[in-house]
Amino acid sequence: MPRRRAQKNHFWLDPAGIALLYLGASLLWIFFSDSLLLRAGLDPETLTRWQSTKGTAFVTVSALVLYVLMRAGQQLLRTQAQQLEASEAQYRLLFENNPRPMWIYDLETLRFLAVNQAAVALYGYREEEFLGMTILDIRPEEDRPRVAASAWAPRGPLKHSGPWRHLTKDGRMLEVEIDSHMLTWKGRRAVLVLVQDVTERNRIARENARYRQGLEILLELSRRLQQELMDCDRLAQQLVQTVRQVIPSADAALLWLRRGGRFVLVAKADGPEALPLGYTLPASGELLERLQAEEALAPAEVARMQAEAAAVLQGLQAALVAPIRLEGRLEGIICADSFTRVDAFAPYEHTLLRSLAAQAAAALQNARLVSQLRDLSRRLLLAHEEERRRIARELHDEVGALLTSVQLCLGMAQAATPPEATTLAENLREARQLIDRLSQEIRQLTLQLRPPLLDELGLAGALRAYAERFERQTRIAVRLALALPERTSLPELIELTAYRFVQEALTNVARHARVDQVDVKASLTENHLHLVVQDQGIGFDPETVTASGRSMGLVAMRERIELLGGRLEIESHPQQGTRLEAYLPLPAETNPFAEAELLS
Repeated sequence: MPRRRAQKNHFWLDPAGIALLYLGASLLWIFFSDSLLLRAGLDPETLTRWQSTKGTAFVTVSALVLYVLMRAGQQLLRTQAQQLEASEAQYRLLFENNPRPMWIYDLETLRFLAVNQAAVALYGYREEEFLGMTILDIRPEEDRPRVAASAWAPRGPLKHSGPWRHLTKDGRMLEVEIDSHMLTWKGRRAVLVLVQDVTERNRIARENARYRQGLEILLELSRRLQQELMDCDRLAQQLVQTVRQVIPSADAALLWLRRGGRFVLVAKADGPEALPLGYTLPASGELLERLQAEEALAPAEVARMQAEAAAVLQGLQAALVAPIRLEGRLEGIICADSFTRVDAFAPYEHTLLRSLAAQAAAALQNARLVSQLRDLSRRLLLAHEEERRRIARELHDEVGALLTSVQLCLGMAQAATPPEATTLAENLREARQLIDRLSQEIRQLTLQLRPPLLDELGLAGALRAYAERFERQTRIAVRLALALPERTSLPELIELTAYRFVQEALTNVARHARVDQVDVKASLTENHLHLVVQDQGIGFDPETVTASGRSMGLVAMRERIELLGGRLEIESHPQQGTRLEAYLPLPAETNPFAEAELLS
């Protein structure tokens, strides 16, 4: 619009305008001057003289007018050229000095036509290098087809797009947003591009999102720790798994707890094979000092570690460390390690790890209290079992012997009874029968108080003997699958609890399942004694039965198993059978976690 208005205002300086003005003036001059001369009635000679004078005057005036018009036109063109030069200089100044990277590229060839200094500074290429490249050369290989398709796609004069990925000369990846404008550059169709580097903004946004996600994970862990009292090894494994969740850039997570003056590795999520559970850190040296000082290990610092530390951290690129403290005393160390990253961990990751360490301190204290409570309960259980054994022995040795003596005396009295004393003989016979029944009840009670077969045959033999007796008494077939050695070296409480579990489970089958067959399985894994009792009977709803208090046996069974640090799983549905599964931990000496002095 401004250009069209300027042409209209200077129409008389336009070549076509001058030609039209000259044509119009000539026609008017000829028409009016000839009309005047004809009306004057001049003789031919005078008329010829005036015609010559008129032509000379017209040429003179025309030349003068053309001179004036051409001079004004030249002045206008000179002014416009100066304005154009000033505008181009201003544009060049804005282009060159713009703090945001800018360039112009050819729409057909995609080659750079011009770049500003901000682009040179950001991307690292010299201006002459840019002018020998296309816009595809600063894109990752996998992005180039999409970039070309976007550049050649139909578009309006203005366009905003992004985010895009750009590559600098040194290989750094940038995230950018682009504003572009169609223009004509030296007669070619071109695009002016304005670049906004959003790499840092997006990095901060991603870190904030990961930080919020990490806080949510820690909050959920806090809820779990409040609702559930975990034993030590479960808690340790939960802590290292949480490290991997809140710091996904870590390749490994390690938990060290104090044992005397040293730190013992009690749990890990991934990590080098050279660090097995139970590994003890050197008591001296730079590594332990740095860990106790709560400092992150940057890549350059790892290379300066002493030889004893290098053996532990072989291949480590970066590490993040947070202390576990109780009442000012360093009780443990939780670490996030990376063997692949080239930069240090972010500050927000350190904040998350310290928050986890703070939770771990209280949780480990609770775990220690739980361990102490379970240890006390195990001692009470052992004392209870010892008392049962003593009672069973006294019933067998003392009461059993007395009943045998009474039975012999009654037998002798019955033999000496005269034939005519039928009433006395009958009373003696009934007394002997009662003594027999009492002896059987005492033997049964003795078996319930303390199964002697455990001491005589071991767990596998005792389970076989009990299964045979159960079959005889109930007519329910027991299919045994015992992957156990004949004589195991398991602690007494483990064997007793396993036997009681099978005993209670089979009793429930006989009372409620309405089946003619039941499966019993027992096996030893690396960490547990695994027991399964399964039937295809009428089943039940475990939650309903437990809540109603109708199955004190199940409750007692669960409590007994959990006292040993094990767990009981009950899977049952009405008319779909029942599966009871128990996991009993192996002795403490096989568990490296138990060797650490937890928060002592």
